[in-house]
Amino acid sequence: MKFLVITRPLGGGQKLANASATSYTAELKKLHDSKVLEASYAFIGGGSAYVVQADTTKQLAVLVRSSPLFHSQSHEVIPIADAMDFLEGLAAYTG
Repeated sequence: MKFLVITRPLGGGQKLANASATSYTAELKKLHDSKVLEASYAFIGGGSAYVVQADTTKQLAVLVRSSPLFHSQSHEVIPIADAMDFLEGLAAYTG
């Protein structure tokens, strides 16, 4: 299942050392390469948005909570679907 994960800073600033940023970037690349992340964006004013593929709630929770900025951000997790698939399903619905 796909999820849109939106993060926003809680305040007080987000501190991510250069070494941590390099490590975090490498981890994001691995997640992209393994198709767990379809897209990742940073908000210029702070925060981020990710399109995540997770098969279980445990996998989703681990992905969200493993961020080095987890404790300094709020998180919104929204289940999403491909728009074409959704609309085709809606058009075929007979209920």
